[in-house]
Amino acid sequence: MLHSLQPAQFGSQHLRKPCKCPECDQGFVYEDGVVFLAHYVAGSGRVGQGLMCFCSTRCLLLWEHPSTMGLMQ
Repeated sequence: MLHSLQPAQFGSQHLRKPCKCPECDQGFVYEDGVVFLAHYVAGSGRVGQGLMCFCSTRCLLLWEHPSTMGLMQ
């Protein structure tokens, strides 16, 4: 998850790092993915928001609960 990085820390070297899609577990590099302010459930059960990178828009939409998509439903 990217939410712990500050904008000044997120440079081109991070875009070339490998990562794994949280929805389908496919490997890819950040620069080929889709970054989104997504909702997730923390270990405490609390719902939070953070920047997450998915391998595709399809995986992003499968991950995000429909109730959080607002007018896109």
